Formats: sequence, structure tokens, C-alpha cells
Amino acid sequence: MIIKKRRIAVRSQSNFQATVSVSDDDESGEKLRMNMGTCYFPKDIESNPESLGQDAHFICQERQTFGVADGVGGWAKKGIDSGIFARELMSNYLTSLRSLKPGRAVDLKKILLKAHSKTAAIGSSTACVVSLKGDRLCYANVGDSGFMVFRGKRLVYRSPTQQNYFNCPFSLGNWVGDGKRPVTVFLGEFDVEQGDIVVAGSDGVFDNLFGSEIEEILQESEGRPWPQDLAWTIATVASMNSTSEEYDSPFATAAESEGIEHVGGKIDDITVIVAMIELDQPRVSQEEEEE
Repeated sequence: MIIKKRRIAVRSQSNFQATVSVSDDDESGEKLRMNMGTCYFPKDIESNPESLGQDAHFICQERQTFGVADGVGGWAKKGIDSGIFARELMSNYLTSLRSLKPGRAVDLKKILLKAHSKTAAIGSSTACVVSLKGDRLCYANVGDSGFMVFRGKRLVYRSPTQQNYFNCPFSLGNWVGDGKRPVTVFLGEFDVEQGDIVVAGSDGVFDNLFGSEIEEILQESEGRPWPQDLAWTIATVASMNSTSEEYDSPFATAAESEGIEHVGGKIDDITVIVAMIELDQPRVSQEEEEE
């Protein structure tokens, strides 16, 4: 796969992610760790440089946890920016992570529901939060954000999605008049190994990239790529596919199976989180390695 040069304006990552530093005594016995990097392209960034889009995400190296939320686009018809809800939800999740006492395990579902209960903005979003516990990748998911796991640069696992019907995923929300509604949180886990690569994101990624295409990107990368660089490459290819009218996208394939005609990619916000599964030992920075 050859990535053609394309000018993509990228907003400062500080607008879209937060990294938390907390004491974490319960991590000391773990043999594996996630080394994480992210990339985010709002769909209308070229026409509206001030846009934050509808996606939100975080990574927390110390708690070995990350999350992504995707605001439901239908709210725009009511003049509501669901990205505000998604960002508040992820911010509340981080606040709950910070409040955990040292040595206390991360309860993904409990924290997600707590974050939801404290989110005041009107709107709704999907959410996927993932944490590495020993050699087990644990996750809580609502909707169609999710992740894939690659071993030996081959896809070995994909988290399931939850949707009411095509292109209408489950979501956490705060509705006008109704407030918050009961939500079903799917819990899952998958055993990982040293060398595995986790690629997570909003549906803007997986609607515009097949697992086989991500395999191709991994196979063309030299050596052990840095997570930030790999996230940028994956997001760039997904972004190019999203605007192509000739690309037979996963979204178009799924639409066809439902009797719906859709040509090309699906223009959407694109969030990519890459987590390299490594031995839990110090790793030199990218700048040090390049010296």
C-alpha cells in the first residue's frame, strides 16, 4: 500500500487527548505494558480549522488504560454538538481515574457509568474503554467504537459492536426531557502477548479500513514502529479512503448487505489509538533512539 502525499492540517493533540500521571502500585507485578500513541483528524478540519469534531479520547500510560468516544452525528439536526458530550464523558472518565487510590484496580464499567452520570451536556456518544491487566486486555464497550488486535502483523481479534440497526449504534446519552436512559455495557477480554499491536478507534477508522488493509500497513512498516507514527499512518490512510468515491469501503459493504446503496468511503471524524504490547521495562524515547 502506497500512501500518496496529501496535505492534512492537524490540530494540536492537546485539544483532543489528555494523559494522566497517577501513582499505580498495582502495576509493579505486571510483565506486560502498553506503549500508546494517538492521532485524530476531525472530518471538517480543512473547512473549519477551529472544529474539535465529535470524537474524544484519552490515554493513561500509568493506569494502562485508554478510551475513545464518538458523538452521535444525528444531534446536529437539532443544533446540538454531540462532540461536547463525548469530550465531557472522556474528561469525567479521567477524573475518576485520578481519584482511584493507589493499588486499586480499574473497574472499567463502574467508572464508565460514573462518568456518564456526571456528564451534563445534552447529546450522546459511543464509548470504548480498554485496560491492560497482567496479560489480559479488558474492555467495556457501548456502540461501534472498538479495537483490533494484531499478532505477527495478522488480525487475531476484533471487539464486537452493538447497534440497534445499521448505522445506529448503542450509545450513552443525555436526552432533552428524558435525561439519561438505561444503557447496556458490553464487557470482554482477550489474552495478549509481547509484540501484539492494538489498533483502536472510532467508527471513522473501521468504516474506512478493512482489517486486511491495516495488516498491509503493519507489514510494510520497518522494524517495530513507534505507536504515534503508526497511529498517524493508519489515520491518514483512513482519511484518504473516507473521501474517495472509488473506494469500496467497509461501510459501503455493510450498507449493501442491508439493501442500502452507498458509494465510496464514509466521511467522518477519525480517531486512532495504537498500543504496542511490550515487556514492562524502560524504553528509550524516540528522540533518544534517533540520536
